[in-house]
Amino acid sequence: MSKQDYVNSQLYRIRHSTAHIMAEAMLERFPDAQIAIGPPIEDGFYYDFGLPQQPTEEDLKWVENRMKEIIKGGYDFKVKDVTPDEALKFFKNQKYKTE
Repeated sequence: MSKQDYVNSQLYRIRHSTAHIMAEAMLERFPDAQIAIGPPIEDGFYYDFGLPQQPTEEDLKWVENRMKEIIKGGYDFKVKDVTPDEALKFFKNQKYKTE
């Protein structure tokens, strides 16, 4: 599959959405976390975080379970176009997002 085909695929959208779900769960568990980047990649996705402390196995299990709860909620994902100023305001407490 070409890179463009992958970016346009359902699999890419699922991975992209799952990265957002993980970021949400991490911010619930670690409200002071700094979210960096979290793209879909060829074999999954990842997200870089700046955390106030090293996560424990218990923290990671909590995040996993919370992600499952969010997914079961059946929330719609919607694309929202924003201006750079709106994005900076939204992410004002997220230093990596405002770099």
